[in-house]
Amino acid sequence: MQGWRKRQEDAHLAAVSKGEKKDIDVFGVFDGHGGKEISKFVSNHFLEELVANKNLPSDMSLALKETFIKMDEIMQTKEGIEEIKKYSRQSKEEDERQSKNEPPNSQMQLLAQLMPPKDPEANDIFMRTGCTACVMGIDETNKKIYFANAGDSRVVLCRKGVAEEGSHDHKPEMESEKNRIYKADGWISEGRVKGNLNLTRGFGDLEYKQNKNLKPEEQMITANPDIKIVDYNTDCDFAIIGCDGIWDCLSNQEACDFVSKRLKDTPDIKISKIIEEMLDTIVAKDLYNETGVGCDNMTCIVVVFKKDSSETKEKNKDKEKDK
Repeated sequence: MQGWRKRQEDAHLAAVSKGEKKDIDVFGVFDGHGGKEISKFVSNHFLEELVANKNLPSDMSLALKETFIKMDEIMQTKEGIEEIKKYSRQSKEEDERQSKNEPPNSQMQLLAQLMPPKDPEANDIFMRTGCTACVMGIDETNKKIYFANAGDSRVVLCRKGVAEEGSHDHKPEMESEKNRIYKADGWISEGRVKGNLNLTRGFGDLEYKQNKNLKPEEQMITANPDIKIVDYNTDCDFAIIGCDGIWDCLSNQEACDFVSKRLKDTPDIKISKIIEEMLDTIVAKDLYNETGVGCDNMTCIVVVFKKDSSETKEKNKDKEKDK
């Protein structure tokens, strides 16, 4: 458990009351792979780029799409490269400090053998390091919720106790993903793009985005998100945004039931406590004897929606009329 926890490569974003009218809320999880540099970089820049996008607030859908695409662009700037190198140096120093206190056959030492350290001074860390992204944007003025996803992290909306898919996972076996990959001169082997990545969308991994004849959304691996829009009303209970390790262990409805029960049984419970209990329940107890389920990095955000009292009163009046 200790070694697994120390290899955390995820990052997250939680911000409320943003934008000119202070009516935009943004939440997201970024599941890193190959290192934590890209997930950390994206979590540090996503909000500022989204809020600065010219399409916000009139078209949050387009603003989200352009912000996703822009992440790959800004990490290749001089400033972006230096920032990523800084994160890489910090990661290396952290690993070295932790390794000194680990016994020879610890999980940390075994992981280090499987994943040789990268050169923290390399200018192309973004070529072979990346992260998925699942972001939820809330427009409080227009009462809309936007789900934007690139990769296999997932968001689920709980509406009146029922799990509603907010995103779908991008995997190599999907026909839409296969078609794009092969058109970009890529291939799939054993469920992985070019025998390596088991996901098809995300930030970074720029070695898969080098076809100069293709747009960003047409590349073998793309940061282009799928976007879903739903109404924000009193039917919405809460949303769960989580990395794929969580969904390997729980179905959408199981996760919603877990949160719903605790909110109902203990109204004053902290959301962080619910998440802690959920992750403690599903995490693998013995990494050596598991098949991978419950062994992945896990990051989760639960957003509970406030009920609009005026809207609730109107609904109650309508119910009385119907009687």
